[in-house]
Amino acid sequence: MSVRGRTCRGGVIALAALLALVAARPARANPEPPANYDARVAAMGGAAVATANNPSALFHNPARLDQIERFAITAVATSLLVNLQAPFAGPGTEQESGLIYAPLLFLGGAGRVHERVVVGAGAYVYTGFGGGFRNVDCIANGDPVDCEAPDSPYRIDPPADQEVTLFVAEFAIPVQVKVHERVSLGVTLRLPWGRQDVRAHQDINNSNPDTPFLGQAEQTLSGFGIPGVLLGVNVEPIDGLHIGLAYRSKVWVNLDGTTTTPPLVPGADPLLVDTSTRWDVPHMLRLGVAYTTWRDRLTVTGEFKIQFHDEANEAQVFELDNPLAPDTRAEFRWKNVYFGNLAAELWALPRWPIRLGVTLARSASEPETLTPFSPPPGIQYGMYGGFGVLAGPLQVDMAFGWGGGPAYTRTENGALCVDADERTEGVGARRTLTAQGGCAGTYDVDSWFLSLSATFRLGAEEGGSESESGEP
Repeated sequence: MSVRGRTCRGGVIALAALLALVAARPARANPEPPANYDARVAAMGGAAVATANNPSALFHNPARLDQIERFAITAVATSLLVNLQAPFAGPGTEQESGLIYAPLLFLGGAGRVHERVVVGAGAYVYTGFGGGFRNVDCIANGDPVDCEAPDSPYRIDPPADQEVTLFVAEFAIPVQVKVHERVSLGVTLRLPWGRQDVRAHQDINNSNPDTPFLGQAEQTLSGFGIPGVLLGVNVEPIDGLHIGLAYRSKVWVNLDGTTTTPPLVPGADPLLVDTSTRWDVPHMLRLGVAYTTWRDRLTVTGEFKIQFHDEANEAQVFELDNPLAPDTRAEFRWKNVYFGNLAAELWALPRWPIRLGVTLARSASEPETLTPFSPPPGIQYGMYGGFGVLAGPLQVDMAFGWGGGPAYTRTENGALCVDADERTEGVGARRTLTAQGGCAGTYDVDSWFLSLSATFRLGAEEGGSESESGEP
């Protein structure tokens, strides 16, 4: 083979591997934070399917909109802060991302149009993730390499950030109907939209297997998805006892855009490749029970939910509109997430509630497909708390919390932690490159939540129903 042919072949592999890296980077397992809308819900660790009492119910269980007397509007700002630890060049090269900030926003309103019917509208960020690892100076496949040597082919000089931004937002229209004095049904129509931005390096073998090619790719994708529904039921079999059940249908977001890679050969222009893929949001089932007692001052609640990632998130395929580059496949192989929590709300004073919640869940991550942006496999847990104040028709709440779990250590590289040519299958235009994952090293994650929300109500008692406001 000629030198030019080897260079072209190396460039093709380099391009493909860079694009596979882009495909893999935003794939955080469990991309749905448990402590979200509103701050009351966040303070109780996400327990909402049997307790939501304002327009945030359109996100959790639309049947709970029956708690709205006449009209209510809710605004929520949640700050998600994440610190990741992961290796970029094998064991001993672990580094922390530093606090990664992702805003999660909600705005929704709902009003009663009939004594048995409530309708509304809302918009919210469903999944939010942003930031990355700062000043990464060495990237390799996981085998020990000399990153300190000035002429090391694995060095990034000057060091560069590995950055990811991914979010999925939804516009939602809920309808709730009370079919019996103690039974309400609800449905929320959901229209998703997403955006993904990536800027990252990867180590890739080119025509010379002893000399890796290290380059950077930049990617911007966005688009709308297939509409879905959220179905809910709220039952009050006896006074003070609420049972909530909600089912969320699977939706997917079609993402289109471009990926820019370094020149395939020295002196050439950067390559701009049209790219398309889709991001799947899985089916989910939630069951919750809440009991209010002590003159409506104390509510205790528990919730269990399943996110069916096993069916939805086997892999993500990126289609590349360029004959030089094969399609790329980011293997996830995520497992179903089983999530449970216990929480309590106490109105210590007539207008001052305090709240606590704890959570326990299984991570969706699969050890063989771990990336630096994946939380470790195994058990994840969290602790949450918060308080509020009720002032006539206005209620303001604040919440804070932490979530994490034990670090996970891989002592050996997995089957996907190999050079790019070993992860490429097929011939010609029908080739597929699988993204790198499962490299040796220690992986860890810590998450912090800070949420602030405000709800304004107009109703018969200018503060919601007596049992739900907590005011005796």
